[in-house]
Amino acid sequence: MQLNEFRYLLLFLPAVALAAYGLRRARRGQWVPHLLLCASVVFYVSNGWQQLPVLLASITFNWFIAQRLASTEPGTARRRLLQLGLGVNVAALIVFKVSPAMALPDTVSWLGGIGMPLGLSFFTIAQVMFLVDCYERLVPARGLTEHATFVSYFPNITAGPILRTRLFYSQLDAAKSPASEHDLAGKALFLIALGLVKKVVFGDSFAKISGAGFGAVESLSALEAWITVLSATFEVYFDFSGYSDIALGSAQLLGMKLSRNFDAPFRSATISEFWKRWHITLSDFITTYLYTPLLRRMGKVTLRKSAMATLVAMIIAGVWHGFTWNFAIFGLLHGLALGGYQYWKRLKRPLPRPLDIVATFLFVSVVFITVKAASVAITIEMLSQLVSPLDPLSTAVLRGVIPTTDLRLITAPVLLGVILAFGQATSDRIASASTPGLRRDLVTMLLFVVAHVFMGNGAGTDFRYRQF
Repeated sequence: MQLNEFRYLLLFLPAVALAAYGLRRARRGQWVPHLLLCASVVFYVSNGWQQLPVLLASITFNWFIAQRLASTEPGTARRRLLQLGLGVNVAALIVFKVSPAMALPDTVSWLGGIGMPLGLSFFTIAQVMFLVDCYERLVPARGLTEHATFVSYFPNITAGPILRTRLFYSQLDAAKSPASEHDLAGKALFLIALGLVKKVVFGDSFAKISGAGFGAVESLSALEAWITVLSATFEVYFDFSGYSDIALGSAQLLGMKLSRNFDAPFRSATISEFWKRWHITLSDFITTYLYTPLLRRMGKVTLRKSAMATLVAMIIAGVWHGFTWNFAIFGLLHGLALGGYQYWKRLKRPLPRPLDIVATFLFVSVVFITVKAASVAITIEMLSQLVSPLDPLSTAVLRGVIPTTDLRLITAPVLLGVILAFGQATSDRIASASTPGLRRDLVTMLLFVVAHVFMGNGAGTDFRYRQF
């Protein structure tokens, strides 16, 4: 089950939301966490029951470590407990990420029957943050039910937003109490509709172009290569931010608020600003749990050490996406750019903001080749095609690969998507600012109808970040 499938949108989510509403109205809000946990398990099992033991083992192990951290006095034993917890989480991530990437032999062939556990990267990060927060005594070690709900929460387990433990627990407490259900539900449905349109109308339209281009890299003209690369950038944005909108809307429908994950990233004038607007919850994790500890271990803070900590943190973040050279290169390039920007700031020679925005966007787009390409060889081939002198303005290859019916269907969404991607307004702000009434209800219904037309049979294509 995915968040853009009809069985989720029309059956599963409404059933869970109505059940939660019924519990609150019956003054049985204390059972809401149990309901959400059961729903999350059902959602997870719908994507393959073989992966459930991995999730349950992760939940149980980390909860046990947290309980021990809470009852152990500060000292070497407590620090080793934290190291054990973090080590097991990282080891699990490596085993499941490395085995398919490296095609390891029969020693780990049993993993083939399990596959990549759904949301592994995201719930592992959640567990790491949870253990560190428990070690720092920033959060209390709550009961197993609440912790299991935090880790497995179905709106965000597939691809985030990445939740901080304190925020989730406070929202879980809020979900137990009656709220202004009608307006909250209206805004939530509006946000879900916006996210669904971003995914199936815009994201999937750009995916047709980028998929066709990356499937015929060696034949592309320079213009086609740039169209392919920019389409891949817009594809990732609309796909991922669309998922985040649906996740936020689903949580609101259940009486909870998740953290915003995107804030008009393509309006960024620097690479540093980009990472404050793109995948915001991952950026927060990188800053708080990777960059800051690394910098502290380096002693006295200097510009060089700060740049080095940034580089290491971004390489780790890149490899977190997948144990491939492409993702390592992705992290390396962003780390170098962020480190270089720290030196650039010292020069105090800013360019006009429009030029900064264009330069940042083009850099981000070129680096995204590593995310879309299946190998380093294809990445290099695409980079060479960007400057190919052979018939540079031709579009014959893309027009020959993409069916005419698809071209007609996606032309308007692609043109509109480019405009919207550079806009200031974000879906969650639009939904939050909306007022109850017939107009919003009609717009919401219209958005769902448009999404239905583009979805066809209602199955929905995979979200890109689902594989992580």
